[in-house]
Amino acid sequence: MEDNETFVKTPKGVEEMTSRSHGLGQRARRLLILVDGKKDLAGIAAAFPGEDARGVLKNLASEGFIRLLEPPVPPPEPKRPAAAPAPSPLDDAQRFDMARNFMVNTVNAFLGIMGSNLIEKLERCRGIEELRSHYAAWREAIQMSREGRGQAADLESRLAALLS
Repeated sequence: MEDNETFVKTPKGVEEMTSRSHGLGQRARRLLILVDGKKDLAGIAAAFPGEDARGVLKNLASEGFIRLLEPPVPPPEPKRPAAAPAPSPLDDAQRFDMARNFMVNTVNAFLGIMGSNLIEKLERCRGIEELRSHYAAWREAIQMSREGRGQAADLESRLAALLS
């Protein structure tokens, strides 16, 4: 173990923190509390001078309570073709399917079962004009949740692009 290494709790470590189901001793539990994915080994050990913090952390790692935090791997650079073909315009049937799915999924995401009546109406729609007739109800439903209100402008513009 190196001083600059950072550790995070594993699911087993989180379980121990919430339910004490693995019976860790007081010293090990105190050190486990400090493992947060931010403090490195030296920082945690400095909080317990005179104790064998490194040895306890090593035991916590070997028993599966913590693991080394892996640095994020940067995504590969996307390869861009020299001349990308222009996207084909969506036909009315594709736009209708996409718009209906969008409306149903957003109502379900923001309201869940409370939006079931509107979802049923949307699923019975057979064309874009029919979907447009439910736009006001959809907008009102999205505005009912705090998350929906925060995303309403973006959602409305995305739906308008499909319904236009």
